Amino acid sequence: MEYTIAHQTTYYYADSVNESYTVLHLQPRSDPHQFCTKFAIDVTPHARINSYADRFGNDVQHFAILPPHDALSITTRSNVVTMLEHDPMPPFDATRAMLEADPKVERFYDFLHESSFVRFVDEGATFRAEFGDPGESLGVWCTNVMHHIHASFSYDTDATTVRTTVTEAIARRAGVCQDFAHIMISVLRAAGIPARYVSGYIFRGESRVLGAEASHAWCEAYLPPYGWVGFDPTNDRAINDHFVKVALGRDYRDVSPVRGVYRGGRQSEMSVNVAMDVLAGYQTPAPEARRQQQPQQQQ
Repeated sequence: MEYTIAHQTTYYYADSVNESYTVLHLQPRSDPHQFCTKFAIDVTPHARINSYADRFGNDVQHFAILPPHDALSITTRSNVVTMLEHDPMPPFDATRAMLEADPKVERFYDFLHESSFVRFVDEGATFRAEFGDPGESLGVWCTNVMHHIHASFSYDTDATTVRTTVTEAIARRAGVCQDFAHIMISVLRAAGIPARYVSGYIFRGESRVLGAEASHAWCEAYLPPYGWVGFDPTNDRAINDHFVKVALGRDYRDVSPVRGVYRGGRQSEMSVNVAMDVLAGYQTPAPEARRQQQPQQQQ
């Protein structure tokens, strides 16, 4: 699929501010599963944009605005081609033995331990007991964890904030995609499975999905022989060609779309608008056609 994405973030300040410094994680990644063919940023008031690649390989932009201003508007426009399958096969062949024998795992220290938003708390241990020990079949277990989180938690935009911890989200049994992803990551890491946080976008299409109105978030688990496999507990679905990956890290703190500081009044309002449309693509195969294709995919 090929998408065009427009992402606008606007800050309104009650009093004029100055010396604002902003960091952006808004440029879609290019990797074996997708390719960003176009990316542009427009900032008002005008600012010089600087770029760098962070420790996780994300493309990051930053800028400063020194003159006084009472509003800040950031608009990014991207074109992205996604190359994942529309109906990916579940990673049911992944096992504990394969994970323990994989030499790459030693590189994933950051994705096996606690981070700012991902903690191994007592509440998490109690929650993990609800779906038991992973045993040998890690792919099956990770899929069941995704199903359980989706079924056990309510999607509620008023229940949490960007600073909500895993402990608080578990206690409330409610949250948004950020919370769902953090909870699944916490569960997987506690079980010894490398897991990382992914921010990006999900295409609404003709189906009902949660998180399409702004940036979305999901979880990736490292499951040999597949490599990194994406799970979206918010929508209870595997990551496919309807997802666009922007940035990855240990948790939300590493990849927050817009982060900054300024000198001036404390009161401000923020609005976010995301428009994601198909630029060119294909029609989803009918169920009968997919069933006929599956035996060939399994060979």
